[in-house]
Parts: sequence; structure tokens; C-alpha cells
Amino acid sequence: MNLKKLFMLLFILNTISFISVAIVINKYQNSTVKLENAYQMQYKSLILAHELRQSSDDLTRMARTYVITGNPRFEEQYKTVLDIRNGKKNRPKRYNGIFWDFYTLDGTKAVLEGEKVPLRELMKRANFPDEELNLLFASQNESDDLTKLEHKAMNAVKGIFQDENGNFTIKGKPDFKLARELMHSDEYHKAKIRIMQPLDNFYKAFEKRTQEKVNDERKTVKEQEFYVNVIVLFSVIFFLMSFFIILFRIIYPIDLLRVAMLKLSSNDMSVELDKNKYDDEVGDMIGSVRIFKDNTKKLIESEHQIKLAMEEANSANKAKSIFLARMSHELRTPLNAILGFSNILKKSMNATQEEKNNLNIIKRSGEHLLNIINEILELSKIEAGKIEIIPKVFNLKELIEDINSIFAFRCKEKGLEFKIILDDNLPEVVKMDELRLRQILINLLSNSLKFTNEGEISLYLYEKSQKLFFEIKDTGIGIESKDLKRVFKPFEQIKHDDYNKNGTGLGLSITKELVTLMNGSIYAKSKVNVGTQFYFSVDYKNTNSDDIAVELKSKDIIGIEKNIDKKTILVVDDIEVNRNLLTQILNSHGFEVLQASSGYEAIELFKKEDLSLIFMDIKMSGLDGLETIKIIRKEEKGKDISIVAVSANVFNEDKEIAIVSGANDFLAKPVDEKELLIVLSKYFNLKLKYLENSDEKVDTLSRISKLDKEFFVKLNEFALLMDSSSIEQFLESSDIEDDLKLYFKELVENFKYKEINEICIKNIQ
Repeated sequence: MNLKKLFMLLFILNTISFISVAIVINKYQNSTVKLENAYQMQYKSLILAHELRQSSDDLTRMARTYVITGNPRFEEQYKTVLDIRNGKKNRPKRYNGIFWDFYTLDGTKAVLEGEKVPLRELMKRANFPDEELNLLFASQNESDDLTKLEHKAMNAVKGIFQDENGNFTIKGKPDFKLARELMHSDEYHKAKIRIMQPLDNFYKAFEKRTQEKVNDERKTVKEQEFYVNVIVLFSVIFFLMSFFIILFRIIYPIDLLRVAMLKLSSNDMSVELDKNKYDDEVGDMIGSVRIFKDNTKKLIESEHQIKLAMEEANSANKAKSIFLARMSHELRTPLNAILGFSNILKKSMNATQEEKNNLNIIKRSGEHLLNIINEILELSKIEAGKIEIIPKVFNLKELIEDINSIFAFRCKEKGLEFKIILDDNLPEVVKMDELRLRQILINLLSNSLKFTNEGEISLYLYEKSQKLFFEIKDTGIGIESKDLKRVFKPFEQIKHDDYNKNGTGLGLSITKELVTLMNGSIYAKSKVNVGTQFYFSVDYKNTNSDDIAVELKSKDIIGIEKNIDKKTILVVDDIEVNRNLLTQILNSHGFEVLQASSGYEAIELFKKEDLSLIFMDIKMSGLDGLETIKIIRKEEKGKDISIVAVSANVFNEDKEIAIVSGANDFLAKPVDEKELLIVLSKYFNLKLKYLENSDEKVDTLSRISKLDKEFFVKLNEFALLMDSSSIEQFLESSDIEDDLKLYFKELVENFKYKEINEICIKNIQ
């Protein structure tokens, strides 16, 4: 039997048992009440009979005492007893006990404060049977008749005697002798016998009747006691049976399950569980626990395998990180020389136009390779959770204008229309990661530009519920639905016969991760030969323009103002090419430079020379840069000197380690000349020279406006084609001042073809 049915059966049996006990106990209580009532009735009836007898005895005693003493108090008490018995006076409250014996002395008076009711009425109230009641009435009648003889004796004491009619009218001398003779005569004793005879018969009949009643009720009580004992016994048996059934069918099995679960919770698989021992719900539970045990064993094995796999993955990840760090370092080191010296050669006035074109190719190729390295490192950082979103306050519309300046002419060069649509409710100043937002927009728009040959590219921006929403649409070649799912995966490139573009396949993957880090989402729609649409959203916070931080923009820096105060700078690097590159850049800006090829040599020069700044390469053979910095910082003169760490390892932890080791700043390889100038201006309080210095620009534009109209027509043709080589050749062949040539070259290098076009149009009209 399963536990549910067994429990219901036990519940029904115990319920019936308890109900039976309640019924029998109730009957037993009723029987005891009836028995008590029988005893109570017997007691009250005896009291009434006793009162009748007592009143007769009291009357005899009082009459005899009066006859002997002549004391009127006993006559008065005699009359009071008769009046109480006949209901003419109130009954004392304790009249059924000893009463008149307390009032035999002079000066005592009975207190009558009870009910005024005849004795005969009380007998009726006792519900005696008629036979018994008649015996009591007969006894009372005889007692009443005896009072006549007692009155005759008491009147004789007073000298009052009966006439021939029986009335006490004759007065004479008190006759005590007659009174005594009357009270002790045979007639008086016979009268007393006549009183006691029916009372004795009453006692016999009453005792027989009440004893039968008591015996009947006592028998009933005994029977009910037996039934109570039997029912209680059976209830105890049912209870004990239920207890042991629950104990062996539920408690013990559940305790077994508890012990088993505790062992399983501590991964102890030695516990044995026998499901067949219990063919009920407990058996099902044991079966479930056994399944849990089996699953736990599998889980433990899986966890072990996962742990091994995680250890292998961590090892692989560590190996990957080491590889990426080495790869980055080994590639950035030669790129430092390639990009650095190509920039220096481009500035040389002796280089031919063809040589400058070749240098541009070298520079762009190097920058492309650097971009690939940066994208791989960026994805690695995202996967490792090392990318941090750094919110800052900036002007959103200025960012969009920068995006427009980058892509408007690139689209125009391909014959595409580029549109930017801004919603009216768009906030002007926002707080979010400007760098990452710019990176996302450039990645998506570059992707659209790459795969669109006709039509248009549009950017729509609006705000809703504290989120910025961006929609980027193009009319390009589109993406098949089967390939659409892969566009956000790393190293995935959609192949197309007409489009074989270079790239890493990481742009969209990085974009998706950056959007996610900015609490946003991104998805794409596309139709082949119709176009592609990218939708993404990012969180932002409202702020005001007062919180916008003023930052130096490296892309606008073209040099420094005249360096009057000569500073000596030490360049430390174990690779000669890197030392020479930094030396030439610093020399070109008027700094004196010393070189050290090792940490030991750097320490020696530091002690000998009066240095203003040290550029310290981190990864060097022998004594590396970090240890060299620590040694220098221990010197008294080394506590205040500015040290800039230079490294091809550009992970955040590399920068943090360098700063902790004592470096003041960090410069990544390949060294960007403009970033280098910003660092120099920070520590030497130099004034940087910007391309868009307002006063200088006004003067430059004023001088440009005086050039021939034919110059602007020809320059505009090349600008519309975004042909940088033709523009440079045209500028070299033109008879204009060198600083104006440099101005236009800076615009070309920064892809500001739109600004060149606007200058040309303004001066052509």
C-alpha cells in the first residue's frame, strides 16, 4: 500500500477511535451526573424527613421543658417551630442542622432570614412518589395532632383548661402535675409512635427506591467505565500502531535519505540506496536520489573534465597573451623605425616627388599593419575583459561633424551621397566613452563605404529613454541571410567575386563587443544587391557643456613654438635604430640628446650629466628599463627627474607596471611624433603649434585668397578626386610660398579634402 492510502486509512481509524472515545466519555459523564443526582436527591429527601422528625422532637422537647420550668421562652420557641413548619414564619438558612440548641439560654433570639415556605410544600418540591409523600403527610398530620395534647399541657401550667367544647376558656390554678402527666402519659407516647410509624415506613420505602436508583446509575457508570477503558485501549493501540507505521515507513526512510543527501552533498558517492526495499512514495524518492547520485557522479566527472579543460584553456590563454605581447613587440619595433623615418624623410625638402609618393606608400602600409596589430590586440583585450569604458563629457554634434568630415569626401570620391540626419531632440552634450563611440561609427561607416559603389550611405541618430540610437544604411552589395549571422564573428570575411578587400575580419566583431560594453545592442539587416542596415544603441548620461574637458588634439599639432631654453634629453634603448629615430625627432625641435644602449650606461650618464628628461625603453637585454628606473629613483637627484617609459608592449598592465615602477608617463611604439610633442609640452611647459591656430589661420587664408584663380580650379579638380599624389605634385610645381604649401599638405595628410574644396570654391567664385 502506498503512503497516501496508508496515511488516509490511519487517519480514518484514528479519527473513528477519537470520536468513539469522545462519545463514550460523554456517556460516562452523563452517567456520573445521574448518579450524583441520585445521591443528591437521596440527601435532600433525607434532610426533609429529618426535618419533620426533628421538628416533632423539638416540639416535644420545648413543651416538656416549658411544663417543667414554666419559662415562656420555650413556649415562644414552641410556637415558632410550628409557624416555621406551617410556613407562617421565615425559615432559618441553616435549619437542617443543629439550630434550637443554641437558643436555650436567656437573652438569645433565633435569626429567621430564609424563605417563608411550609414543610409540606418542600416535600412536594422534592418530587417524592405519591406513596412516600402520603407517608410524610401522615406523619406530619400525626405530629399536628400531638400538638393538641402539648397545648393542653402547656395551658395547664398557665391555669387554663378546656371546656366541654374543647376550648381553653376555663381559668384556674396552674396544674403542673397534670401538665407533666399529660407530657409523659401513654397517650402521648402512643401519639409519638403514630408520628414515627409512617416516617419509619417512609425511610424504608425511600431507602429502597433511592438505593435502586443509585444502584442502577452505579451499574451504568461501571458499564461506561468499561467502554471507556476498552475504547481508550484500542485508541492507544491505534496510536502506537500509527506511530510505528510512520516510524518505519516514513521517518526511518527519510532519515536514510537525509544521511544519503548529506554524503552526496560532500561528494561522497559510497552511499548505497535500495529502491526495491520501499514500494511506495519513499521508494520513488529513493529512486530519484539514486538518479541524483548518478547525475552527481557524472557532474563531478564533467567538472573534473571542465577543470582540466579550463586549466588547458588558461594555459592556452596565457600562451596566447604571451604570443600577442611578443608579436606586438616584435612587429611594433620595426614599425617604429619604418613609420618614424618615413615621416622624417617626408619632411625633407630634398626628396623628389616620386620619393615622397613612395614614402606615403610606406607610411600607409605601415599604418595599415599597425591597425591590424591594434585590432587583434583590441579583440584580445575584449575577450580577456580588460577593455574599460571610460565615460567623459563631450559635444556630440562636434563628434558627428568630425565623422562627416572624414566620410563626406571619401563618399564623394566614389560618387556616393553621404547623409547625416539628426533628430531634433538630440542632446548636444553627453557623457559616455567618446573614443569607443567614434571607433564604432568609423568601423560601421568604413564597412559600408568598402562595399558600396553607387547610391548613398546615411547615418540617422536619435534619442529615446536615455539611449542614443544609430541607424547606418547603405545601398551596397548586401549580405546573404546565411552570411548575416557570421558578420559579427571574429576573423570572418564575407567573400564576393567583385569585392576582395583587405582586412582582418575583426572590425564588426570588435564593434559588437564595444556596443555590449556600453550597455547597448546591435543587429544588422541586409538584402543582396539592395543594401545593408546596421542598428545599434548605447547608454549615455545628460550633462552640460561646463563639464567638457579641454584636451590636446594630436591630429591638429604641427610642431612647437621656438624652443629657446635648450634641454638635454637622454634616450635609452638597446636598439640603435630606435635611439636614432627619437634623437632625430628631438634634434629637429631643438633639443640636445644623449644616447644610452643599456640600463647600466643610462645610469652612468644620469650620474654624470645634467639631464632634463629620460626616454626609457622597457624591454632591454641585461638590466631592463623598469629596474633601471627603480635604481635611478633611489638616487637623490633621480627623485625629481621626469622619466617617460617607451615600449612596444601596449597592454594596460604594461603601462600600470611602468608607472608603479617610477615612470611619470608612457609612450607607445611606434612613436607618434605628435604624441611625443604633447609629452614634451607637459614636462617642459612648451607651447604647441596647431594647424588651426585662429590668428595664424586668418593670416594664412588671407594670403591664400590672393593666389590666381587658375590655381584653385586645378587644385579643386584633384581635391574632388581625393588624389593626394597629384595634389602634392601640383603644389611642388606651383610658385607659392613654402608655408602655404605646408598648409595644404597638412590638410591632405589629415584627409581634409572638404576644407580644400571649400577654400577653392570660395576663391573661384
